[in-house]
Amino acid sequence: MRKKAPKETGLIERAARPDAPALDAFDIKILGALRDNARASNVDIAEKVGLTESTCSRRIKRLEEEGVITGYSLGLEPEFVGVGLIAFVTLVLENFNEQTAERFAREIRAMPEVVSCHIVSGGYDALLHIAAADLRSYSEFVLDRLRLMPGIKDLRSSFVMRSLKDSASLPIARA
Repeated sequence: MRKKAPKETGLIERAARPDAPALDAFDIKILGALRDNARASNVDIAEKVGLTESTCSRRIKRLEEEGVITGYSLGLEPEFVGVGLIAFVTLVLENFNEQTAERFAREIRAMPEVVSCHIVSGGYDALLHIAAADLRSYSEFVLDRLRLMPGIKDLRSSFVMRSLKDSASLPIARA
């Protein structure tokens, strides 16, 4: 007898971490409800997923403790908080080893202009998402701080002209 092909999720399949907690259908529903509205009350989430409030609350607490839920964030309109320029910066690093990687990570994490930083594969080593008030402040950040960091071999900027989709929420694939 022929096996059915697995249902496609639209996500790249990957091996689960050995220490990853098992998620059941209720956990997946809870994560979806929180992704849609992280400010929803436990009563609203419990009602939406079909659990009692106390059971739902315990599950949310467990998901937080197990590291499935890593935090809750606030979406902001850039112009209202003084951000007039968004850029993505690619970096090529030299002599990238464990020691320089730790220093690089520590310095990048201390820079409030860096919204996110990812170590990537391909023609460069890191991809940074930068937020600045304007071109002048961005230029000062790059020329006076980022470019002068030890280990930066090459740096290239791409400026956001228009955002078509900007979401911090991950899609939830059924396990």
